[in-house]
Amino acid sequence: MALRDAYGRPLTNLRISVTAECNYRCIFCHVEGHPLGEPARITQLPPAMKPGDYYIVARAARVLGIDSFKITGGEPLVRKDIVEVIASLKEGHPQAWISMTTNGYLLYRLLPRLVEAGLNRVNVSIHSTRREVYKFITRVDGLERALKGLEAAAEYGLKLKVNAVILKGVNDGEVWDLVELARRYGATLQLIELHPVGLGARFFSKYYYSLEAIERELIERGARVTRRRLHNRPIYVLPDGVRVEVVRPYSNPWFCAGCRRVRLHPEGKLSPCLNWRGPLVDLLGRVRGAKSLEEKVRKAVEALVEVNLLRRPFYLWGIGYEPSGRRFSPSGLRLELPKKAGSGVRMLEAWSMKPMGHTSEAQ
Repeated sequence: MALRDAYGRPLTNLRISVTAECNYRCIFCHVEGHPLGEPARITQLPPAMKPGDYYIVARAARVLGIDSFKITGGEPLVRKDIVEVIASLKEGHPQAWISMTTNGYLLYRLLPRLVEAGLNRVNVSIHSTRREVYKFITRVDGLERALKGLEAAAEYGLKLKVNAVILKGVNDGEVWDLVELARRYGATLQLIELHPVGLGARFFSKYYYSLEAIERELIERGARVTRRRLHNRPIYVLPDGVRVEVVRPYSNPWFCAGCRRVRLHPEGKLSPCLNWRGPLVDLLGRVRGAKSLEEKVRKAVEALVEVNLLRRPFYLWGIGYEPSGRRFSPSGLRLELPKKAGSGVRMLEAWSMKPMGHTSEAQ
């Protein structure tokens, strides 16, 4: 069974914020859309979800055709039971792809246990290769520790991404230094535009930097382009093999058209979108109120079905809007758009008729 929303978008990914606590204070943090609005201090807001609850969630996800989990926070590695959380997800859904986004500060010491528990990929957020810029963005003098975690992950053979939010006048001149960093460790570089949610909304007009010019430069440097189904994200493969994935969520209907996920907050409530400000779906309350294992899984399935009914693109086209006239995309890019409510998804070749490859969501 595979769920689709009223706009034809499949649900294949569950983004799980396992804690709102963090040991960093990044200036743009959105805490995964948590109503708190900014990260909590360590021990300030203990998560309600236990490892056994995540086992139930994974069982329910498997029933519905959800095949990948992204573990986030806050900072997921500040949870003392994070290894057990991942192991529970893997036990509940052995075929699922499990990735984690982390600032990397605590990563190196936990890597062997994380991999043994079932972690498939780690995204390490390194927003600058310069110590003072890194400290300005994160409010922590932690670049050396983050790089140590990245290096350890590479040595351990984990699939790797380097995440970098690009800020105008702060680190926008470091893109090629970040490309070199990714090359050094065999990682994909994921460039992310600032999003006006959480703390990022306070500084958006000051620090927002469009990645269009960087995309053009990647093409000029000979990059081959593929596409991820998730969010229609373009991936630029440079001649030397380095992959640069571009995440541009702001005011981008293409991005929303390719959304394939919902979000689970650490208190056990589901949200259909980072930008959602309506009532949340209480998964944990339903699960804890059930008696048998089968009933718990059924209640979790019902909660996931319910949150799927709330899904809608945050950014939509207006009447008469011409997609090709607004946002840059390389020649040949194939993007997914809903055809009409409830009718599935069709492929639109927006800029040319040339064929183009795509990559799976897990990559």
